[in-house]
Amino acid sequence: MILFNNGYFTLDYDPTTDTLFVDLPEMRTQELSEAKHCFDIMVEHVNNYHVHYLLLDSRKAVVQVDNAAYHQLIYQVSQKLKYTHLKKVARLASSDSTLEGMANKVQQHVLKSEPASYLIQNFTSREQALEWLTGKPFRSFG
Repeated sequence: MILFNNGYFTLDYDPTTDTLFVDLPEMRTQELSEAKHCFDIMVEHVNNYHVHYLLLDSRKAVVQVDNAAYHQLIYQVSQKLKYTHLKKVARLASSDSTLEGMANKVQQHVLKSEPASYLIQNFTSREQALEWLTGKPFRSFG
């Protein structure tokens, strides 16, 4: 069920698994305020729907901002998520090693900061991510 789509960012919720699927928005210096707005919408929907599981898809992510701006934005979003009902966040990794390095630094910072509230894990496979999130084997339909 599509909760939000502005052509830039999509939130797709599966109520049967209580999982919110998010294709991460492009983050370019000139569009950083748009990315921040999209993340605020994501946090709002996680809150409103009492989402327990979040799947962030970074596989097609384009990030063209400096490390400090990226770190600050993602850290702020991650901290806001700590005050929701979220239990687990699975992230589908990008093939961009620079992006992965930046993402891992933010993850470590988030995991070490209080309050501890949800688990985070990176995956290369959507199926593995869903199994970890829900504790149920992934089944493909169709």
